[in-house]
Amino acid sequence: MVITGFIPDPDAAATVVSWTIALARPDDELIFLCYETGFSDQTQRAAKMALSETDTQSSVKAVNDQAFVKAVVEKLRKTKSELLVTCQFTLHETGGIEQNSDRLIRSSPCRSFVTLFGQKPPGEIKKVLYIMTGEVHDRAALNLLSNFREKHAAKITVASVEENTGDKAEYAGERTIKSLLHDAGVDEESFEITAVVDRLKHRGIRQCYDGHDLIVAGMDAESYLHPLEKFIDGATVAIVKRTPPLRLRSLIEWLPRINPIDHAELMHELRQGSKWGPDFVLMLGLAAGVSSLGLLQDSPAVVIGSMLLAPLMTPMMGLGLALAQANTKLMRLSIKSILLGILLTVGISFTLGLITPSGETLTQEVLSRGAPNILDLLIALFAACAAAYAMARPNIVGAIAGVAIATALVPPACSIGISLAQGAHLNALGAALLFFANLVAIIAASSFTFTFLGITPIRSLKRYRRVARIGQITLVVFLLILFAPMSKSLLENIQQGKNVTLAYPVTRAVYRAVNERVHRDEGVEVMLMARGRIESGVIIHLASKQDLPESYAIELKQIVRQEMNDFDLPVHVVAVRSILFD
Repeated sequence: MVITGFIPDPDAAATVVSWTIALARPDDELIFLCYETGFSDQTQRAAKMALSETDTQSSVKAVNDQAFVKAVVEKLRKTKSELLVTCQFTLHETGGIEQNSDRLIRSSPCRSFVTLFGQKPPGEIKKVLYIMTGEVHDRAALNLLSNFREKHAAKITVASVEENTGDKAEYAGERTIKSLLHDAGVDEESFEITAVVDRLKHRGIRQCYDGHDLIVAGMDAESYLHPLEKFIDGATVAIVKRTPPLRLRSLIEWLPRINPIDHAELMHELRQGSKWGPDFVLMLGLAAGVSSLGLLQDSPAVVIGSMLLAPLMTPMMGLGLALAQANTKLMRLSIKSILLGILLTVGISFTLGLITPSGETLTQEVLSRGAPNILDLLIALFAACAAAYAMARPNIVGAIAGVAIATALVPPACSIGISLAQGAHLNALGAALLFFANLVAIIAASSFTFTFLGITPIRSLKRYRRVARIGQITLVVFLLILFAPMSKSLLENIQQGKNVTLAYPVTRAVYRAVNERVHRDEGVEVMLMARGRIESGVIIHLASKQDLPESYAIELKQIVRQEMNDFDLPVHVVAVRSILFD
């Protein structure tokens, strides 16, 4: 990345140069901008002299514009700098606009590090005190200090000054610090933490100070630091500002990076959960059985319960992680479990669909999964991102249950088997499309989410990285292919109106018994036979060439009640004269 140091005058050259070099990594590009008045080049000469003592190669450029704050900000944008290093200064006004460090930092398009006062150079700093404020600049400051610690072997203490809210105020402060370190993706074991209780922030900071060589805080805590100047024995005091919001770098800095410990736990959890073993087979088989019976019974509650039982999403997330880090071993393990899991689920549902008595038509729960649309695909994408994020963040892992319900992997697979068992091949095809869309969306979204959280294939072999990249591209292509037909399905549903089931099918026994009786009479046909959705009972609509006697309806009612073993069951028989027989 590019790091820019702004030197406002010759006296600040040594400070800005030393801190810019101290915060830079080996592969960073350094640029120094020097403010010059008139034809003088004193600041540039001072900067070059300071650089000559460090054997560091960098460019030194002059800024001659009187409105130098605006000029510096433009150069930061042009060079795409990711960090600005400077010191506190106040020079003059130009056009009624102050030219000082505060305005420069607030206008800066990148992270900024500003020394306020103190004489200790970076080479003499062994103890650092960071004051956490709980505001937006904390993570940017911690990331800078983490790099500084690795480079200079400094000991860093993270402190929090808490309000007196009770006996547990200090404990709450320590927990907040640990959460911040975890979210910043830094090694928590490398930092000491302390919390004090005081209503005056600057007085609390003095309690935390213990001969530290450097005191750092976020930009919002600057007012608390100035009163410390007379108490800190020449220690350097600095503030840090994060990248401004509404920028891509700001979003990347704002999002948590996966913690090394969490990364190891995630790897272990997905590797174990993706294995095709007794636990996986037993849980998936039971979930498939529960889901199939819930679908056949048309029970949403049972179907939801099966979603929580099924472990099928774990190998899909494992495959997403494998693509993110080019892990071919985990890739093969996950693919095997996914394919065998699909076969197991469809096989169990097909068997239950054959041996379990059901109505003449598929239940609404099965039919609803036979007509997927683009909204189902988008749900899977959003849910998979949420699942990947939650798995990488143990403090919100409870959200996984909601994700399992939202993605609904096992019910579509069971709908395939049930539809095939009852000969509804078109509905089976629709359910297969829904399952495939969920499968592709989960793997693709989880892979890119893990990448976004900092999991990369940098240590994998080049050929493995190529395979992983091809896999990610293939998933994106599949998503684009699915987009067109599923969008068309949504538009058709909107044009036709939402289907709402008004009645449920009767049992096979009732259907056969009523039809056997009606078929004895020529000119009589059954138009509708169903169970009511709102009111209990059975509805029978007949079409006839001629008027039917009341005894005909009574006879049909007796047949239905006898077959259903409920002699108080309401049965409504409606007979109409039909022109179809004329």
